[in-house]
Amino acid sequence: MNQLDIVNAYPSADRQAQFDMLAGRASKSYDSRHVHMGDDIPCPSSLRPYWSYFESMQGTASTLHFNDYQCQAHEIACSKGGQQGDDFEMVRFAATTFPSFGRVFAHHAACTGAAICDDVFIVAPLAQGFALAAELKQVLKQDLDLDLDVPKFNCFFLGDRINNDDHARALFQNALQANPQLACLSGMDAGISTTRLRVAGVPIGNDEWVQQFVQAKAAAVQVDVGKLDIISDGLIHYQMLRFCQNTRLAFLGRKTPTPLISDIFAEVVVTILEALCREGTTNTHGEWMLSFAALLT
Repeated sequence: MNQLDIVNAYPSADRQAQFDMLAGRASKSYDSRHVHMGDDIPCPSSLRPYWSYFESMQGTASTLHFNDYQCQAHEIACSKGGQQGDDFEMVRFAATTFPSFGRVFAHHAACTGAAICDDVFIVAPLAQGFALAAELKQVLKQDLDLDLDVPKFNCFFLGDRINNDDHARALFQNALQANPQLACLSGMDAGISTTRLRVAGVPIGNDEWVQQFVQAKAAAVQVDVGKLDIISDGLIHYQMLRFCQNTRLAFLGRKTPTPLISDIFAEVVVTILEALCREGTTNTHGEWMLSFAALLT
């Protein structure tokens, strides 16, 4: 099984393809000219009443303003895609991309799979699955201006006929050498495995690997918590910790067995509480804790 990933997916999709999907008609060629200008494009009928919303929000270029963690102001001209986190953005992205996914899958009868927004799964014999991935990489770039993130691809070998990861990598290299058109996939060698897989952000595999995966995510949160110390407003600092950092691991917490992650999550909680105390007590809480410990003893 191959798992594909799209680079910066939601903010990058071509908006014209979105409006073509909503209109149900192509304004340009798609799918390597298999779809011509004026051809029908499938569109969920439930989306058409929202044409005016899409037109007002994404019919013209906009400027995004934000401040980074060092309080530096930035402006980004935005004429592609939409903002991930917007309530309707997942629907818009999925509806815009599914015609392209459907057409490419239709070219490869030996393959089955699913596209869950920016996560694509292909279940197929090795050569056929790679051929689909290579074509999809080309079509998404031409049609939607989306790039597949080849180094983040994963290839999971099912069954008992593969001895280990080295055996799987050898089969992968043989498949690449047999078809020069698959050279664009050569960077995915590191994502080949017979024992582990990440599905929609959830680690699936042996306990050791699951814990390593969660530990890496937790370490990133702990680093970002420290970056917030620069915020002088106590309320904003608290809100950033509570609503941003404290919730980042919630998805993993709901999907991963608790015994594997409880200790890791506890470290993150301690880091967040420590940051709150530093800000709230102007870093005098250490003295309080020493006094409290002395009373206990």
